[in-house]
Amino acid sequence: MVNSHLLQRLEGMKQMLMGIHAGGGALSASSRGAEREAFVKSFLCEVFPPPFRFGTGDITDQDGRRPGQLDVVIEFPFVPSLPIQSGSPRLYLAEGVAAVVEVKSDVAAQWDEVISTAQSLRSITRSYGSGVSLGPRAPQNIPLYAVGYRGWKEFDSLERKLAELPAISGILVIESGHFSGRYDALTAEGKPYVFSYKRRGSAMALWGLASCIHHATSMITSKTKDIPRRYDEPDA
Repeated sequence: MVNSHLLQRLEGMKQMLMGIHAGGGALSASSRGAEREAFVKSFLCEVFPPPFRFGTGDITDQDGRRPGQLDVVIEFPFVPSLPIQSGSPRLYLAEGVAAVVEVKSDVAAQWDEVISTAQSLRSITRSYGSGVSLGPRAPQNIPLYAVGYRGWKEFDSLERKLAELPAISGILVIESGHFSGRYDALTAEGKPYVFSYKRRGSAMALWGLASCIHHATSMITSKTKDIPRRYDEPDA
């Protein structure tokens, strides 16, 4: 049963986000970064508690791979990251990233851009080593969620796109209220663990994305204290 109070609040958030999108409809593509900023500041930062930080920048892993600048990076609050100056895009360590979100004006029209990002991000791997973990363990690959203010009007079309490209963990279309996503991980015993959430034509689609991201940010490991050292092994 859907909590009516939660649904009412999410309806208000959806209307606010679509109002921002409508106001920027005539702007050039380069000016639509306001939509991404609005989604981060008016939704992600407001829904998730203060320990989590949402930024933009590049990710590198222990093998030195770097897929290029990413839209929205969601950090674990346990691993350092490097800005050039305060407020600038950051360089993130792969193990310090919980998930990545791509925000598009029209996710269907810009789907090729999402595919390109997903394929690049897939080259990055996280390595936490052995140790005690609470709940399912974070997987090697960083999950990617695609968000569109507009996009597919039919839920089945969205589902087909996800089935074609497993590298994308979920799609949210704000206007139509569609979300289909998952979070793939492993249990402490090494067995597959999948959390999934689907919502058709409802503001609860926003909650579906939040639920998947919550799972991604909940992967706590005792081994994060060793991560920075692995990026600069001292001389013997």
